[in-house]
Amino acid sequence: MASSERARRRPFLALTTGDPAGVGPRVVSLAALDPPLRRMCRPLLVGDAWIVRRSGAPASVIPLAGLSDYLDRPGVLNVLHVPHPRIAALEPGRPSRLSGESAVMAVHAAVQLAMAAQVAGVVTGPISKESLHLAGVPHPGHTEMLRALTGSPQVEMLMAAGPLRALLVTRHLPLKTVSDRLTTDGIVRAVRLTDGFLRRFLGRRPRWAVCGLNPHAGDNGLLGSEEKRIVAPAVRRLAAAGLSVQGPLPADVAWSRHAAGLYDVCACLYHDQGMIPLKTLHPGKLVNITVGLPFVRTSPGHGTAFDLGSGRRPWAGADPSATIEAARLAVAIFGRMPHN
Repeated sequence: MASSERARRRPFLALTTGDPAGVGPRVVSLAALDPPLRRMCRPLLVGDAWIVRRSGAPASVIPLAGLSDYLDRPGVLNVLHVPHPRIAALEPGRPSRLSGESAVMAVHAAVQLAMAAQVAGVVTGPISKESLHLAGVPHPGHTEMLRALTGSPQVEMLMAAGPLRALLVTRHLPLKTVSDRLTTDGIVRAVRLTDGFLRRFLGRRPRWAVCGLNPHAGDNGLLGSEEKRIVAPAVRRLAAAGLSVQGPLPADVAWSRHAAGLYDVCACLYHDQGMIPLKTLHPGKLVNITVGLPFVRTSPGHGTAFDLGSGRRPWAGADPSATIEAARLAVAIFGRMPHN
């Protein structure tokens, strides 16, 4: 088989180790050892190799300086070594400046690979907002960080869990501020960008449900005016642009119909409106997809699980299923994008 054909069939996939004080190094290591995933791609961990060794994954850890050193063998974890000079001082299970710095260094290295088209995509291990803050990072999470690193004009957060999907029109905002931050233009921009991504991925026009903000979608103005003032005009503009869209719908109605297969995605107006149904129905399959980047990026939809880092067997309860799901989805997205 020619090398170009082999690279297309089993591309490299970067998996950052996330916050080194959390569960990230363990779950990405276990995911990278998953035999079905290894048949799809060549997993490449990106982070400090010392942390990967300490995570206790049952494999040989091979630090790499570059992809040419990759050792494609079972039971081997290939790690693009991104050393932090003080990594030995890391305290497991606690956010810190050190862990935030190390996590960001790994993300930077993975982005460089992706921007150079050396990997099919990037799967990011979970990071801590507190660690990022302590490290002086001006971004609340991966989505905003990746937008800044790539100079992308717009990015959106699409959450997937099994057959269900939720676009988070607003993300990490206090609930009391959502109404003030919600705009018709913002809804239209978020849905249109994500609709283009889903058309390429699904191979057809996706069917949208746009949730209302208030109970019963405002009940014709009795329970709030945002639906009439903001959401309904956005739905009309989206429909006029040729999108298959309905709303504003009560969130419970939208989700019950989506679960029944009547929609492909729900546009959710605040964080928990999308996350609660997904985590309740498919907790082990939750994947975060960043739409709008020049490369594929996914992430498991859980946090750092600092609490698992204590006791006699730290990280013993780590579950890699969401990371495996994120990695498989990243390879699938890469394979369906038109540039391939």
